[in-house]
Amino acid sequence: MKFIGIDLSGPSNHKDTAAVVCREEHNQLFIEDLQSGLSDQAIFSIITEQAKRNNKIYIGIDAPLSYQDGGGDRETDRGLRNYAKHLGVKPGSIMPPTLTRMIYLTARGVHLAHMIKNSFPNKVEIVEVHPGIALASRLPIEDRPQAVLYKKDEQSRRFVHKWLSEIYFQSVDLVEDSSTHQLDACLAALACWHWFSETKSPAWHMPEQPPHHPFPFSS
Repeated sequence: MKFIGIDLSGPSNHKDTAAVVCREEHNQLFIEDLQSGLSDQAIFSIITEQAKRNNKIYIGIDAPLSYQDGGGDRETDRGLRNYAKHLGVKPGSIMPPTLTRMIYLTARGVHLAHMIKNSFPNKVEIVEVHPGIALASRLPIEDRPQAVLYKKDEQSRRFVHKWLSEIYFQSVDLVEDSSTHQLDACLAALACWHWFSETKSPAWHMPEQPPHHPFPFSS
């Protein structure tokens, strides 16, 4: 089985979209492939290739995969925001999917998730993830500020890069420590792995609520 983490951006912003393909090895994730600058078709091609080789693929997508009918927060958005506050992390990155600055990302996330699931119904499982909260919930308390700083500070990104390589990832040297998008793809894969693994558990989780919210949310 494979774990794929996808850091998604808006539909026209391919350069800030990254994906990583990992396998579990010696209680860590081994990075097999890492790509940036991805269109929907490029992401679909990565998954198609993995589907040919594997019985099951688990995919974590950093983007809203549904929206609240009538607008505003989903129950999952409120729940994750409260969890972020519990961690002592500012929850400003958790926004309603229909917010003006979010709606294009939401549209791409919904489209991509359904395209993948409909094309490989028996091969893939998809979970919505939040890389920043996945990071904050696993860092020691004294290091949690790094979960916010790494988006803007190069030294903080180096810290996160080193920490991931020591605890969760093999071959993390493939990740450019200058790229928050590649780091977020790895964190998306990490959250996905802990969501599925029989020996791990997610730090925070809400199950799917079909028909309006057909994908679980985990970090």
